[in-house]
Amino acid sequence: MKDTYVEDITEGKDIEDSFAVRDKESLREYTKGYFFKLKIGDKTGDITLVYWGGSDKEEVQSLYDSLTISDVIEIKGGVSRYHGDLQIFINKEHFHGLTKLDDDSYDVEDYLKRSKKDPDEMFDLLLEYADKIEEEHCREIVDSFLKDDEFVDSLKKSPYSKNYGYNYLGGLLEHTLNDVVLSCHVADNYPDIDKDLLLTAAILHDFGKVKEYIMTTSIELTTESRLIGHTVMCERLIKERLDELPGFPEELALKISHIILSHHGDYEWGSARSPRMEEAVALHHIDLLDVRLSGFIQAKEELSEKDEEMIYVSKEGVQRPIFTR
Repeated sequence: MKDTYVEDITEGKDIEDSFAVRDKESLREYTKGYFFKLKIGDKTGDITLVYWGGSDKEEVQSLYDSLTISDVIEIKGGVSRYHGDLQIFINKEHFHGLTKLDDDSYDVEDYLKRSKKDPDEMFDLLLEYADKIEEEHCREIVDSFLKDDEFVDSLKKSPYSKNYGYNYLGGLLEHTLNDVVLSCHVADNYPDIDKDLLLTAAILHDFGKVKEYIMTTSIELTTESRLIGHTVMCERLIKERLDELPGFPEELALKISHIILSHHGDYEWGSARSPRMEEAVALHHIDLLDVRLSGFIQAKEELSEKDEEMIYVSKEGVQRPIFTR
């Protein structure tokens, strides 16, 4: 059983527990031999681990090569502070050690971050918004997903992304709900928008993400996602459901497909089409607003004590400073 989490780690105390490997830095030389760094973590956060090896390069390299991202390792080490940040150090001279654990010897959910919001409560609220859809066919396609217990279970657990915002269990549901709430406000303010169509698309638009990630102790992209992308995956998923609904209006099906395929707005952002309907333009900007703002807020929450000025990475990969009060 895991007893100590990253949030519990304090300077000056030895630590003996298990953590997931998030990232690796290549082997380097120092005065007494060779060392490497790992980023390790659990559901409460991440921390740097430095393994100080001896002069036998082959031995240290072999240990380094045996570790892959998402492995869970049992460590015994000390905790110090470097440039203001806590880090774990392992040194054989101090009777420290590092061992890779078997897959059946730990609980995966100990190592994945999760939404601070309750998934059942979020889903119940999503159902309330779905009840606002009056057009029978729109409601039919939405219900085909929201009344599917297996899909709902995946929805509640899925992340929205690997790195950029909502990158935790329940992140997809949290983002979807935010888009749906914003869509209601936008539709109420712009009478030319078909509110039922916009709400339908807001609920459905990222459902392809339930197939986008493999979740072990980390979040990794599936091969399908790397080669096709979640917008096309989502449109295909919806098309499969539509084929099971006899009498579904063809034009409505095309409109839903268009909004899904164009919700990223620009081709370089993964859109198969540029937005060509009011509802498509609306969802694109609603989606972008939520992703940008939530990412900004999440970055502020993850501010390190040593940071004088936070750096926020936008959707385009541009680094921007954040003013902190």
